[in-house]
Amino acid sequence: MDPLGRSYKMQHVEVVDRSELVRRQAALAQFGEFVIESDDLQAILQESCRLVADALSVDLAKILELDESGETAFVRAGIGWEAGIVGAQRIALHERSAESFALKIGAPVITQNIDEETRFTFPEFMRAHGVTAIVNVPIFLPGRRPYGLIQADARKPRGFGDDDVAFLKTYSMILGPIIDRLKTVTKLRETNERLSLVVENARDYAILLSDADDHITDWLGGSEAILGWSANEITGKSTATIFTDDDRVKGIPARELRIAREAGSAPNVRWHQRKDGSLVYLDGQTIVLQNADASIRGYLKIAQDVTERRRAEERQAVLLAELQHRVRNVLAMVRSIARRTFDGGGSIDQVRAQLDGRIGALARTQALLTRSAGVGVDLELLIREELTAQASDGPVTLSGPEVELAPKAAEILTLAVHELSTNATKYGALGCDDGRLSVSWTLALVAGQQWLRLVWDESAGRAMNRAPHRSGFGTELLTRRVPYELRGRGVMQMRPAGLLCTIEFPLIAGESVLAVEGPA
Repeated sequence: MDPLGRSYKMQHVEVVDRSELVRRQAALAQFGEFVIESDDLQAILQESCRLVADALSVDLAKILELDESGETAFVRAGIGWEAGIVGAQRIALHERSAESFALKIGAPVITQNIDEETRFTFPEFMRAHGVTAIVNVPIFLPGRRPYGLIQADARKPRGFGDDDVAFLKTYSMILGPIIDRLKTVTKLRETNERLSLVVENARDYAILLSDADDHITDWLGGSEAILGWSANEITGKSTATIFTDDDRVKGIPARELRIAREAGSAPNVRWHQRKDGSLVYLDGQTIVLQNADASIRGYLKIAQDVTERRRAEERQAVLLAELQHRVRNVLAMVRSIARRTFDGGGSIDQVRAQLDGRIGALARTQALLTRSAGVGVDLELLIREELTAQASDGPVTLSGPEVELAPKAAEILTLAVHELSTNATKYGALGCDDGRLSVSWTLALVAGQQWLRLVWDESAGRAMNRAPHRSGFGTELLTRRVPYELRGRGVMQMRPAGLLCTIEFPLIAGESVLAVEGPA
């Protein structure tokens, strides 16, 4: 061939090489534009395979992603493969794997004809697709962390030249940072979605963020439902807004922030104030948020609404205190009743019956008083309970307004009514055929204080049996202990027609106390 022909041939080859280079550069530019417009990692990887197949003039291309174990890789994206390969097919990375070797040496691996290759073995699915020649390049993320490989697969034997390898290496270096960025973006998006889901469903929690000056910037979770303010109303205000007036005066909000700055977090378990002024009990903490240089960025306050639990605990504490108080007082009352019953004399059987009746009366009152803390006893119910306990069949009339007795008054009056009804059954109106009992009560103001006046009136058509002429427990209770315990008056009159007893005392809220040491 003459020099002219040789020269022409060389010029022609140079034109072809430049055209190929321009085409591949254009492919990279198109890929760059695609990446700018998309943040879908799968779509970007799929586009990468298409461009590689087009640039290297092959039918098949794929991107392999390492599993967490590093022992296998799966086909993350690909072009030209049958259904069921991309996203599912895995390749074992053993010592005779071309992919494993490429990752190990950090360099491309080329096989011109896999049927003649003695260094490596190849997956059956590649042979089933007619793959004959391959070239792969490892993909590394920033910090040279292995991600996987990009691989071109040809169906005919061919050699991949330096330009092919250089193109793939360039492509893999571009892909590494893109994959890393998009994986980070995906993780952040998933984290944000999970966080948003948690925040949106945390309806029992008030979650608020404030800046370094403690001005509220974010009002999240159940903050509005729990505290009443909308985000627009509360944003920009100090978190001290949700504290009670008393806590603000004491400097509690500032102290809580100081502790958070010093210790990283501060407990926030106390009553807070809603927009409407009502109170809500929050159980949570305030956490300081810091920048990378340790400067204060702001604060996170997260707290659960435990108002009902707190009120239940307070009710339980009241009930426990009431129970302890009542047990002590009941024991004191039993002791006093027992001592005075035995002091009254009589046979063992009589003393036993009297003591049993009096303690029974006390027990009935306690049953009424212990329904819940702070509950009094209905006067009419108290009287009916005692009359029922005596199993009296005589005619009884009860009349008077509705009256609730405080615990102390109920205990004293129960014993008084017990003594009266016992006496009436044994010696009075309830123990004879023509006997009648009228119990009435009225309310009146005396010196600005409401008084109860109860009248026990027994009557019969004939003279009734007379009780023994002695001052017993009942007489002492009615005439001396009522004035002493209830600051009132008690009068008993024995008439020919029957007993008339009047008890008067102020309706004062009194605790469950029967003084053991009273008038002798």
